[in-house]
This record gives sequence, C-alpha cells and structure tokens, in this order.
Amino acid sequence: MYKRIIVVVSSVLFSLLALLAFIITDLYDRDFPQAIGVKNRITLEFSESNLSITESLATLQKLDARWDMGLVKIAPDLTSDGDGQIFAALNDGGLSDQFTWFGSDDVGKIVGKERLETSYPDGFYLVTGDKTHLDDFKKALTSKGVKVGLEDASIFESLKFVVWERGFAAAVLSAFTLIITLALFWLSLKARDRALRVLGGVPTIRIQLQDFSGFLGLLFISAGIITFIATGYVIVFHGSVYVGPYLKALITLQLFVIAVSIMTVLIMSAFSWPSATMLATRQPAVKSLCSLSSVIQALTFLLVISAAGPAWSQYKHSTAMADEMAQWKQLADQVTIEFATDIGDMDIMEPRIRELVKDAEARDAASLSYTYTPEMANFREYAFVSFVNERWLDLVTKNKNESVVRPISQKDLPDDMEKMIQEEIEILSRDGRSEDLLEQLQFLRPVEGFRITIAQGGGGERLHFSDNVLLVVVPTIYETYNDSALTSMSSSKNIIFTGVSSTQKLLEEHQLDVHSLRKQGIQGELNIVYIAEEGIIQAQFASYIAWLQFLALIALIVAFTVSTAIRALITARLQAKRDFPLRLCGRSWMRIVQSRVAKEILIGAILMGVVLLLISDLNIGVSVVIIYGLLAVPVSHLFAVRWCFDGVSRRRI
Repeated sequence: MYKRIIVVVSSVLFSLLALLAFIITDLYDRDFPQAIGVKNRITLEFSESNLSITESLATLQKLDARWDMGLVKIAPDLTSDGDGQIFAALNDGGLSDQFTWFGSDDVGKIVGKERLETSYPDGFYLVTGDKTHLDDFKKALTSKGVKVGLEDASIFESLKFVVWERGFAAAVLSAFTLIITLALFWLSLKARDRALRVLGGVPTIRIQLQDFSGFLGLLFISAGIITFIATGYVIVFHGSVYVGPYLKALITLQLFVIAVSIMTVLIMSAFSWPSATMLATRQPAVKSLCSLSSVIQALTFLLVISAAGPAWSQYKHSTAMADEMAQWKQLADQVTIEFATDIGDMDIMEPRIRELVKDAEARDAASLSYTYTPEMANFREYAFVSFVNERWLDLVTKNKNESVVRPISQKDLPDDMEKMIQEEIEILSRDGRSEDLLEQLQFLRPVEGFRITIAQGGGGERLHFSDNVLLVVVPTIYETYNDSALTSMSSSKNIIFTGVSSTQKLLEEHQLDVHSLRKQGIQGELNIVYIAEEGIIQAQFASYIAWLQFLALIALIVAFTVSTAIRALITARLQAKRDFPLRLCGRSWMRIVQSRVAKEILIGAILMGVVLLLISDLNIGVSVVIIYGLLAVPVSHLFAVRWCFDGVSRRRI
C-alpha cells in the first residue's frame, strides 16, 4: 500500500515537471522551429558593410548554396494584413510550403527568394541544412564588414531561462518540497526495519543502499509512467518531430529531481539514524524522525499559505488576462515603424513622416495612443492620462455591444491636470493652433470594470490595461502635432498603422522605403514591425505561469497533507502506551488527541500570523488553505490514533 502512495504522490511531482517541459519545448520551438529542422540561428547586420542590397542577398545565396546550409530568412508577410511571418528560403532546399509550431495552430509559410527582393538583408536567418561550415560562413561575411552572430539550437538554454524565471520559482520550490516529504514518508516506513538491521550488525552502507534502491526504484517507476503518457500526448497532438527536444527537457528535469532526492534522503537519514540509547531503551524507531517531521510540516504549511495568495490572484485575474489576450489579438494587424537611422537624417525625413501620417489618417489607417504613467506625473484620481484619437478607440473597443467609455466635462477636471494638458498641447502643436485645439479636445474615461488598452508614452510597444484612465481625444493626429512630435511619436511606436502591405505602400509613396533612401544617400532604414507580436507571447507566458502556480499549489497541499499525516502517525506511535488504556477506559478519540492538536494549531496560528504580516494579503485563496490546514491536523491525528489502537489491539505494534 505504501508503495502505491509513493508512486501516486511522486506522479504529482513528475506531472508538474511534464508541464514545465511542455513550456520549455514551446519556447524553444518559437526560436528554432523544429518542423523545418532548424539547427542554428544567425543574426546578420550589414550597416557597416559596403555591399548593396542586391550584392548582399547574392552573397548570402552563393554561400548558402556552396555549403548547403538551407538558410531561411524570417520576415513579415508583406502580402497580407494579418500578423503572420514568412520564412524565405535563399535557395531551394526541399522544405514544405507550410509548417506549424509546437504550442500554436498558427501556420508558418515557406516562400521563395523572390520575396526578399525589396527587403534589406539584416535580420535573423535559420539554418535548416548542413551546419558544419558555420565558421567558414562567418569568416566570409566578417571579411566584408558584416556583423555575424551565431546561436546554437539548444533546448537547455530554454530550460535554463524557464527555471530561473521568477514566475516559475513556485513550481521548482514545490517540487523540492514534495521530494522532502516523500523522503520523510519513506524513512518513517523504514525506521523500524532499519533499527532492527542496525541492532543485528548489518553494515551501514548496506542498509543505506537497500533503502535508497527501494526509494529510487519507486521514483523511476513513477517517472517512467508520466514520461510514457506525456510522450504519447506529444506524439498524438503535436507530432513526433518534437519528441526529442521534449524528452531532453523532461528527462533532464527528472534526473535533477531524482539527484536532489538522493541528497535529501542521505541528509535526512543521517539526522534520523537510530542511536545506541534509543536501541538500548527499546524506544520506537520513528522517534528519531519526530523533530524532523515537525520542521517539514511547519515548512510545508508556510509554503502553502505563501503560494495560495498569488495562485488565487492569478485565478481571480484570469478573466482580465483573457480580455487582455483578446485586446492584443484585436491589434494583431497593427504595425509600427521602427527607425534605424542617424539623427542627422531625421531633418530630411520629418516632412515626409508628416505627409505619411496625414495620408494614413485620410485612409483611416493611423492610430494614436500616448500615455503618461504614474511614474511620469501625479494625476490624483487617475492612474493614467492618455492622448488618443478616434481610430484608437475604435480599435480597442470593437466587438463591444454597448458603450464602454463615458464623457467627462472639462470643468470637472482638476485645475493642475487641465493646465498640464494645455501646456502639452502648446508645446507639441503647430504654431498658432493650440487655442483652437483645446476647444476641440474631448475627455472620456472607461466605465467601471472595463480595462481599456493604452500605449505608454515613449515606448508604444508597452501597453497598459486600466479602467482608471483619463482619455484625451484629439481631433486628428496630423492637425494636433508638429512635424517633430509626429516623427518622435512614430519612432516611439505611439502612432501605429493598419496592415503591413498598406504601410509598406505608404513608405514607398513617400520615398521612405529602403531603395528610395539609398538613392538619397541615406544608409538607415525604416522597418515595419508588429505591435502585438511580443504582447501575445507575453500574455501566453502569463497564462503558463498561472497554470504552474495552480499546479504548484496543489503539489504543496499534497506535501503538507503527507507531512501532517506522517507527523500524526509518529506522534500516535510514540503515545500508543498512553492512548490505548485511555481509550479502553472510554475516553473519546477527540479528548485523547486534543492536547497535541491544540499544540499544532497554536504553532500553525503563529506561523500564519508571521506570513500574513509579511504578505499582508488575506484573500479567499489564503483563507481556504488556512481552513484546510485547521481541518487536516485534527483529522490526521484522529485517523492516526485509531490506526495505532487497532495495531496494538491486534499486536502489530
């Protein structure tokens, strides 16, 4: 029976590791798509090279063909207005036209080299063929002034990133706690047998080897079962191509956990080794584990309370996280212009940026959100103040059946806030337009409960979601801001545009594309990037953390339950000579255990008070685990004392 318990409890541990390996494989596949056999990633920068665009691409194609590297360039899909990427093969390497990722149903497109004719050669290239000549490839390009960065496709780098990420610490900590609890359970079961073998003169090393082999055997059985199930899931739902990386991540985690298990059992075994006094006085063998079990029980209780608050907060905000993911997806076809130019070239570009924004607004394809955060200024009752246009509001409130913003009168604004807005308009507006613009401004705020999307000023790729924001709606972007402000807001990604292909067309019309800039002697370039791509990944990453925190809490609760049960069994075994006659005299079970239960609850209350003082967040999740802890202690002692009474009655103890 005890072997089944160890297998079941350790299965919880290895299931947590299986989920962690799933996340690691997903992150790894995002960087190195396994469906097309990526082995390395190359970063190229041609800014200091004298090669033209045509010469650069011709050189890359020649080197790729010479060494059969199967180079594929990652680029935005300029033929559609979605949020996809294309993977342009420099030479025909026999790759399929489409592929999917491990953790997503999105489809990646493999296209021919003709799609790179209007693209600058800088960026990421994936190696899908022979990688033995990477050093020669690097030397050949470096000699032409090209900066080359090489990165191997290693699942262990993704594993290292995940394990050290702060959000995953709960999962790692719960795994270690569960290991310690399992080791305590195993040692408590083997205490009597070990004491008898010590008394019989069996060598210490032999006793340790026998105990370790039994414990590790059960862990390997549990790990094997979970590995088999998880691998089958990966094969059926994701494909056999991912089995290798997934098993590397999973087995590495499992071996690390098992190694920690060995160290834990060694240390705990040393602290609980039967003493000569204990053997001479014929004391119960589990007495040596009494103090250790108390410490582990207190530790697991502390960890459960500490983990319950964040886990409940993640659950409570799951709806908000889903809404944020939906908001990011609504911005999936929105792009920004990334400036890679010298400051001296900006004077030439500013008038063209102005006309580009004007034309984009005329086509209803330009949006503005420039938000002042609490770190920038104090807005009293508002957390944020965001300057937006109607197009931005349409983007972030579409698919809403009713109005999610309400108007505010300018008279209701605090005087200092109104003054700040006036000064902002006067500084950034065109000459002589500030007074007219102030009269045209509208003031809105979200209705209670609706977290509207706004872009941080000076860094538009950072979005905030808040229901406590003052929205200052400008009539038009072009008429509100001067040329310098428009260029600055475009470069900081606070002005965004709809669609990659339409934005590329705007750049060409205003002679801001790569070819036009080169003809004018400008070495820099304006790149088109998706505003939502990173945010969608971050939102998915947050959902991973939420799942891990939930499973980590379950693992900690299991560890606390097991440690509490072991502590109760040890206490009942030590008090069996006292409890048996009391029960024969008719005393109730509850009266027999009330003193030990009261002692543990008092200690638990002290620990709980310390934790609550530190985290100062008594939410429903913390309350539930506290109630569970208060119930688990008396229930465990009641079952333990009854089990010992039956054992004494039948002369098993």
